[in-house]
Amino acid sequence: MGSSLGETPSREDAIKFISRSSMFGNLGLFIGAGFSKSVMNNGIEQIALSWDQLLEKASNKLDVDYADIWKEGVGYPDVASSICLKYSENKKCSYKEALSKLKREIALLTSWYPDKENRDKFSTYMNELDPDWVITTNYDLIIESLLTGKSVPLGPDESLSAPKEQVPVYHLHGIRTNPEGIIISQEDYVSLFRPNEYRQIKLALTIKESTTVLLGYGLGDVNVLTAIDWSKNVFVSKQENYPHDVIQIYRTKNPKDEPYRDRNGILIVETSDLTRFFDEYSEAHSKLSEEKKKEDEALKVLSDKLEDPDDDLIKKFIDDKAFRDDLLSVLSTFSSNLISGFVSFLNSCIDETWVRAEPNCAFEAYDQNLIILLDILTTLRLKQIPPALLETCAYALQRVAYYVGDKHGDSWQANRTFERRKGELSEDLVHELKNIAEQHCYTNLDVLLRRINV
Repeated sequence: MGSSLGETPSREDAIKFISRSSMFGNLGLFIGAGFSKSVMNNGIEQIALSWDQLLEKASNKLDVDYADIWKEGVGYPDVASSICLKYSENKKCSYKEALSKLKREIALLTSWYPDKENRDKFSTYMNELDPDWVITTNYDLIIESLLTGKSVPLGPDESLSAPKEQVPVYHLHGIRTNPEGIIISQEDYVSLFRPNEYRQIKLALTIKESTTVLLGYGLGDVNVLTAIDWSKNVFVSKQENYPHDVIQIYRTKNPKDEPYRDRNGILIVETSDLTRFFDEYSEAHSKLSEEKKKEDEALKVLSDKLEDPDDDLIKKFIDDKAFRDDLLSVLSTFSSNLISGFVSFLNSCIDETWVRAEPNCAFEAYDQNLIILLDILTTLRLKQIPPALLETCAYALQRVAYYVGDKHGDSWQANRTFERRKGELSEDLVHELKNIAEQHCYTNLDVLLRRINV
């Protein structure tokens, strides 16, 4: 799969990309208040609250008239600070005590637990997404209730890490179980935005190294926007061998069919409801998972054959160039699945060429030996060749190199093959083979490599 989606992917491409990222193991979720509302609210009963609703209800609990709070052109942290000021004036207490009281009320008001029907439905969705990590601006523990036994809640002062098989759920603005740690007022945000090398770098690198999907989140958090900017412009790398992109699932009444990128380069996928997106994802993920299962089964069968090859398979690899090319192509794509069995298989094939070379004047066998090694070293790029395979090839070349020449007793056919194909070997590969030859005193290999101008 490609490392990113490109500028104008189709809706199908975007959803499949999320699924493939999940299967790769680097899918992350950024979850906002809209997600909690989708899980908790059924259109009749409004349990989960928006920021505005939450502050209004908390204000009423504190006997502060919410209508008296100036809200025009100010953010919710400023509104929260104004509520605390009003409360401290009314109750003749310190601002610090008022803020603590507001946070405790917020903690109580976000005590939301999905009913069994929604918990089962959204648990299935979350398990199908199978995120590697979750970052949320929510105080509630809805995500943890959906990932029961599979998640670890973390506060803003904790490291974004978790035990094996557990999903870290990083509450960027605090957790309701620790009211004093909740980030809600203007003062809290000021302290949150103090230079914090770990948080800013960790967020940026986490986004950089993942496919990040935003659910129920509107990108209004400066901390998050900065992390996304850093991931694109500060931690820049030219080559990535993993899927990564930032995709926002945007809920709107009249969703566009195809995704598009906003001014920050984020891919927007519109949907009328989060459950509709989840259903789309579920269908695509089910098909891809089935394809992946069949692919893994086929690779396991091939790996087993390579681990314990029969004579026909060995001879076919030596004598059938088309078959050899196909197998090497599969190896270049699925190296990690096949490399152990292939090294063993290669040794068996090389041994067979030496058996063929035993009769008098059987010079063709040396050519077959050399062709196999050159095919491997020219099909796979150096960075694709695992160390064990490279050393195996180097040792095999050391043995056959003694017979590659134009003197009496040499294999002239192998010599012609080497002269014709030596230019196919990349410069970095030749240098690496020279290093191995020097390290292990492979003098025959060293002499052979000196014939290549690099």
